[in-house]
Amino acid sequence: MATGRRPQLAGLGLETIGLDPHARALAVDGQMRAAQGVWGVGDVTGRGLFTHVAMYQAEIAVRDIPGRPGPDADSQALPRVTFTDPEVGSVGLTEHAAREQGLRVRTGTARVPSSARGWIHKAGNQGLVKLVEDIDRGVLVGATSAGPAGGEVLYGLALAVQSEIPVERLRHMMFAYPTFHRTVEDALADLGHGD
Repeated sequence: MATGRRPQLAGLGLETIGLDPHARALAVDGQMRAAQGVWGVGDVTGRGLFTHVAMYQAEIAVRDIPGRPGPDADSQALPRVTFTDPEVGSVGLTEHAAREQGLRVRTGTARVPSSARGWIHKAGNQGLVKLVEDIDRGVLVGATSAGPAGGEVLYGLALAVQSEIPVERLRHMMFAYPTFHRTVEDALADLGHGD
């Protein structure tokens, strides 16, 4: 049973520097600054409670502390992976979240067992790839990859969401055969038949 988790800011002495020790999370800017001379990274920021988020944020803070310039943190394509069997990974917006933001979306889905690699894999091949496209911009705004190596398949999808690669360009990529990644190609084909 999962009960959730949240940062505990009380006891850190935040009130001595004008920050709220009872806040749900430490508010930080794009360079991970919470206050003058104070940076926050990881779960304490409440932004995607994953190790890879903390590592990403730490790189930004380590660069900013000595004053080296660099881009702000960007969570548009925040990858989320649950290492269950099968692995479940997602990036960007879910279909529901995209619709709540007022986006006109269509989805495409492909089942892993229907792919060549899924068929070769046999037992334990259950899973799917689901894509969420912003119809007006013609780019993916979210994706889910569940199945064997679901977290690994997520890499290309995260790149597509982060870089806003046009769906038409993704449709004309060459996908290595036989890989689990090829299921993405099938999901792209299904986008044309979405809602």
